[in-house]
Amino acid sequence: MNVGKVLKKLRKYKGVTQENIANFLNLERTSYAKLEKDKTMLRLDTAKLIAIFYGFELHYLILCMEYDNYVNNPTTIRLIKAQKEREALYKKQTAYSA
Repeated sequence: MNVGKVLKKLRKYKGVTQENIANFLNLERTSYAKLEKDKTMLRLDTAKLIAIFYGFELHYLILCMEYDNYVNNPTTIRLIKAQKEREALYKKQTAYSA
């Protein structure tokens, strides 16, 4: 599976836009879109941040990029869902403390 397809699938699993992840990565949306279209190489530092964004270790993200069965695995979806829940809880806690 190519990197772009994996990135797009993971983004769809999390239910975020290219703009959301681009902001997290401190990139322009068009720069991130090029990653999903395999128009540019994924840098290691960007890959590390993408793994954090989805709640993965870097090696798990690499496995997703190498093997279809990882990106399509229920564990992948569970990890992403857990990360979304952590983010929602953090937002809720910071809203109360403000």
